Amino acid sequence: MTKTIPLVRLSSVNPFLLELRRRGFDAEGLLQSMNLPTDIPASSEIFLASSTIYELVERTADIANDRYLGFGIGRQLDLTKWDPARSAAEQSRTIGGVLSRFTVNSEEHSSASQFFLHISGKRSTFGLRRVKRPSIPLAQNDAFYLGFMSQMLASSLLDQWDVKQALFRVVDPDCVPASNFGFRVAKGNRRGMQVTLPTSWLFAPNGYNRPNASAESALKSPMPVSLVESIRFALRPHLGDTELTVDKAAKICGYERRRLSRSLREAGTTLSKEIAKLRAESAERDLVHTDRRIADIAQSVGFKDPTTFSRAFKGWTGQSPQSYRRTHTSST
Repeated sequence: MTKTIPLVRLSSVNPFLLELRRRGFDAEGLLQSMNLPTDIPASSEIFLASSTIYELVERTADIANDRYLGFGIGRQLDLTKWDPARSAAEQSRTIGGVLSRFTVNSEEHSSASQFFLHISGKRSTFGLRRVKRPSIPLAQNDAFYLGFMSQMLASSLLDQWDVKQALFRVVDPDCVPASNFGFRVAKGNRRGMQVTLPTSWLFAPNGYNRPNASAESALKSPMPVSLVESIRFALRPHLGDTELTVDKAAKICGYERRRLSRSLREAGTTLSKEIAKLRAESAERDLVHTDRRIADIAQSVGFKDPTTFSRAFKGWTGQSPQSYRRTHTSST
């Protein structure tokens, strides 16, 4: 098992959520059905386990009843508003620089996949490899990146772009309308997607319009670097789930319970302890910094019954929720 669980910023799925809403579908309902925050656009400060992000993206195509949804979103993505693509294009003078900088920038948005640029003679390969094999084929995820990559290359290469010289590999070629765009698409596997292109393209000047080259946007929450930290980030959005058992928490993290529990024991903790800590921290924060009703706070951390919550809270802190609020609000 890796030193962290694979995480992705929730904001990475904003293009899908916004497109669903634009088409009149219930994007908020989809998030709610998965026990996720329903704000759209989603926050870049929230991390989710990669398995949750993958499921969310694949479900959007089912809701829209559009097998080309991912490709269309990637193809129409506004590169000027989406990091790390924007900053990579703005700050690079060559196509090779764009792809290299994008490879580095993407690590701040996801620890679930690693982009790469391999140069080998007259042909080079740019793509992504997922650190953990997904349990389902990521047809929409791959199609989105194909659409995005083709658009980024075409926007940078301008009149040097020749679609016939690029070969894309995705897990499900049927989710790409290849004949409409002249794409050459081959079947890949679940671990990632890629495009093979002429190495000479890498030395071409970046034709992307760069009116105001800007620094990379500062993200308030850096990517977690430890196993425990990554698990806490992955579980935090699910605290309101009243059925957040240890087994379900392990599934959210994308691992079998026994394997994850063994790794956590080596780190001196357990899934049960981490869930309790997260619930206690969230409840304490709301009690001190908001005027929300205790019953509402109880529900937000996974308790249907305020009385059961009060007993649990006293076990966490030694005080009842009412007493904790009085004591800490006055001291604050």
